[in-house]
Amino acid sequence: MMVLLGTTVLAVVYGVVSKRYERALAIGAITPTGAALVAGPQAVPTFYAVALAGVVLLVWQWIASGGVPGAPRLARIPGVPLMIALVVWAAVVVALAPMLFPGLETVTQDGRLLTPGMLDSSNVAQVVYLALSVAVVVILVRSPTTSPAVLAIPLGAGVAIALWRYLSLHAGVPFPEGLFDNSPAFHYNESAPGGVERFRGIHSEPAGLAGTAIVAAAYGLASSARVRGWARAAALAMAVAAVFLGIVSTSTTFVIAGVVLLILAVASIAWRLLTLKLRVSLASVIVAGVVVVSTIVALPVLTAMLRAQVDEKVASSSFTERAGSDSEAFSVFLDTWGFGMGLGAVRASSLAFTVLGAVGTVGALLLVGAIAAIALPAMRLPQYEPVVWALAAALVVKVISSPELADTSGLMWLALGVLAHGVVTPRPTSDDALTRGGKRPHQSLPEADIVALGDEPVHR
Repeated sequence: MMVLLGTTVLAVVYGVVSKRYERALAIGAITPTGAALVAGPQAVPTFYAVALAGVVLLVWQWIASGGVPGAPRLARIPGVPLMIALVVWAAVVVALAPMLFPGLETVTQDGRLLTPGMLDSSNVAQVVYLALSVAVVVILVRSPTTSPAVLAIPLGAGVAIALWRYLSLHAGVPFPEGLFDNSPAFHYNESAPGGVERFRGIHSEPAGLAGTAIVAAAYGLASSARVRGWARAAALAMAVAAVFLGIVSTSTTFVIAGVVLLILAVASIAWRLLTLKLRVSLASVIVAGVVVVSTIVALPVLTAMLRAQVDEKVASSSFTERAGSDSEAFSVFLDTWGFGMGLGAVRASSLAFTVLGAVGTVGALLLVGAIAAIALPAMRLPQYEPVVWALAAALVVKVISSPELADTSGLMWLALGVLAHGVVTPRPTSDDALTRGGKRPHQSLPEADIVALGDEPVHR
């Protein structure tokens, strides 16, 4: 416990001293099942411990500058106003649902009943975590040093640590068991029904490892196309290791998410070809040809493997339980007339059903709108393409088998923050005055609105 507490404190100190707090958040996201602090059954994840320290620093800056800045600054960050509205709406639902729907059973492990005037600790915790997640996006946008490489820290380190543990189990390499996954808030599962062993890395279950693996593979492959030399070798190595870990996790999530992302990739390439926006070299054409031919040859085998995997999953008790929780969450959505039962009161298998059951129609629209407000303009930024693919992979995984809106890996929120930063960051254009007389280029945000944590407050 003290080790992760120490590393969390060091990450915060490093973020402040180096004025690169986005890296501190990325370091905190390396251990999704790691706890910085534990009080009985309650644990503070490392990612949210760093996020909480970041919020404290932001508040200190605003107070030191003579007052808390108003909504105009936040309103200029794409998606953030909708995210703030989502937090407020989630708090309203948590407060009112017990009074509006007394006696309704929650979709949780304990299956408690809603009681007017009584809130469970999980309700409060989930709303707080959601608020901290939104704060992470704001912190990343306000840091001028945020770049697409931020995601390489949690993804690269996470893949490396998981691979290290795999080697310890199968090759006798020493590994500190229980150091990176010390949170008592999780139930750790590394076997399938019938006692079949599976591999979870440092996540709570194999599906968690599969989720990180598919995001790392998407990010690594997309990054390899935009870098050169050792950076390209490192990106490809991470992608290959991530695919290996996804395979040994034996998780259907990895297979289905991989197929969905492959379809999206093919559709993206086809669209660029049709719109003549795809620039290719001879080497790229040769590689693409080899991939296409290999895929066609291997397609029957891959189809058979996917069908067998899905059939096995559908016949399992795990699938029945997951499908049942999704059905119950949707029933809550209908029983509450689309209002929702509150965060912490609904935990389905899929984030889509969790959101519908927890925050209802309004909350779902706010979430989708916030993501679209950031992702759609970010898709026009070539240098942020790896992060766009990472976000796409994270969303696909969440729709398949990840129920938490504010999950402890933080990958979705880190990706949203990086992309939002890219959208608001000024970029020179061909007719920019900088090329003519040194005038300041047009900015999407006022200069004072982009502040690095740890800097002195900027006065307007």
